[in-house]
Amino acid sequence: MFRLCRAPAKLNLVLELTGRRPDGYHLLSAVSQTVKWSDLVGVELGASTALGDCRLLVAGPHSNEVPHDRHNIVLRAIELLRGAGRGLPISKVVLEKRIPTKSGLGGGSADAAALLRLASEASPDPELLELALRCGADVPFALRGGAAHIGGVGEHLRPLPSLAEGVFLVAMLAEVSTAAAYQSVLPEDFSAGERAASVAEALSHARLPDPELLGSSLLPAALRVTPGLADRLERLRALTPGLQWAMTGSGGAFFSLVADPGRALGALAEISTRCPDLPVRAVVPEPEWLGGN
Repeated sequence: MFRLCRAPAKLNLVLELTGRRPDGYHLLSAVSQTVKWSDLVGVELGASTALGDCRLLVAGPHSNEVPHDRHNIVLRAIELLRGAGRGLPISKVVLEKRIPTKSGLGGGSADAAALLRLASEASPDPELLELALRCGADVPFALRGGAAHIGGVGEHLRPLPSLAEGVFLVAMLAEVSTAAAYQSVLPEDFSAGERAASVAEALSHARLPDPELLGSSLLPAALRVTPGLADRLERLRALTPGLQWAMTGSGGAFFSLVADPGRALGALAEISTRCPDLPVRAVVPEPEWLGGN
């Protein structure tokens, strides 16, 4: 039997670093929203439960960037499920990688969440959410999708209404190492979470958030560790006067939330024509993820 589902990307509309735990993990306050830009994850069920018997096949425009060993978050998800004595036996995983890696778009976490959904025989429960968190800080949110106000290291989720309007322009400006960005965080990069609270309040009342509030507190760190990123961001801003561009997560990808679809498509055409080396696409919000195709 073969099962297949989408693994939607997400945008961190806002991400603030609010502290650091003794074990080194950063505490955050964030508002995330899934978007209609997905990897595809398929599983073939088999009789064996040994991880070594599970084949991983990867295709798609970003397949070369995906590890095929235990560093792969999808295989990690299978290992955690089997260690907990949960999930259906899987003999093969097929992954079509459409979401860029090292982008802050949460593609790997979405893939792991899709695997957990496909292999689980029940709706998410506290144990499955704990396995998701052990797999990666973004995986609990990816299990549910939609919009949420996120706290802790990713384990505290308060569901919010998804954005019902607006178009996101998403530009991939660079590959940013998440580990390097976090290692380069300085004391002045921390904040109290007020921007995230304001954005969450806007979504809870079905309002578009103030563009000035959007973006990630990891932007200064990403600029420190990624040569050329500042120049590409300046070019993007110069091409689109009047649009606010914000970084998602630890970066690579930048987004602009545009209320008018016509204006969004006009800006998309302008960027694609004048700077084809700055890949950009338009996406719309994805509501709460219910596991459909």
